[in-house]
Amino acid sequence: ANILGRFNEFYNKPLFYTPHGMFTSNRLRFNIIKKGSVEEAYFTELENKAIKYASHIIVLSDSFREPLIKLGAKSKNITTVITGIDYPDNQRGKLETSPSNLVITCVARLGPRKGHNHLFEALARLKKYTSNVEVLIVGDGQMREKLEKQKKALGLSMVKFLGSRDDVPSILNKTDIFVLPTINDSLPLSIIEAMHSGTAVISTNCGGIPELIKHNKTGIIVEPGDTEQLAHALKFLIKNKEVRNKMSTNGKIHAKNHLTVGSMIGKIQHLYTDFWEMN
Repeated sequence: ANILGRFNEFYNKPLFYTPHGMFTSNRLRFNIIKKGSVEEAYFTELENKAIKYASHIIVLSDSFREPLIKLGAKSKNITTVITGIDYPDNQRGKLETSPSNLVITCVARLGPRKGHNHLFEALARLKKYTSNVEVLIVGDGQMREKLEKQKKALGLSMVKFLGSRDDVPSILNKTDIFVLPTINDSLPLSIIEAMHSGTAVISTNCGGIPELIKHNKTGIIVEPGDTEQLAHALKFLIKNKEVRNKMSTNGKIHAKNHLTVGSMIGKIQHLYTDFWEMN
């Protein structure tokens, strides 16, 4: 955004900017950079410049608006276009699960902000309800060894680490409940994939997630890091097949209507056309 902005000082063309995360504030929150440091000043200035150069800003969710306005963006120059994906109809794969088991899946990088530890703590509270449950952890990352130790310490024999996979749609096709216990996120594609697959979703009140999941309609929203709320949501969906199926259906309908590449491109194209005509 900054490099294009500098070039555009000469060309003076309309320039659209789409941030996929708030770089500085997120790093401050997780102590990756320190408050008042040179790094904070440097990266804040980069974000300020990107906003200054942009004729208009497209954001992935409304959660971006407040931090961008704090950096100097004008509300009228921000438009939300939620990400859409092409989801494959052909969902064949080699994953084997027991037909009698209920399958819970989490697809995410094994990093600290994805909250797998909270999921494991919640599952440890539900052992009397999980005798016929499989929990599939899809993804890899720096937390794997620590999470494997936590699984063993909590006696979570139902948890299986599948590592990085290239057949996520086929895994989701066999999934009854999708869980993303993230403690910091923007707009996770894994949730959009799960909704397209027709899977009931549990996730957290982070970033744009509440704009994807309509609480108690297309899924359940819990507070980040609240193990008790997460356990309660899991228990509720494990025990209530009818509600689970209704949420799955609602989520799939919403995804097909609003979370496709065609829908996303149409909104962006309309925005570009309107902006060009006005200028």
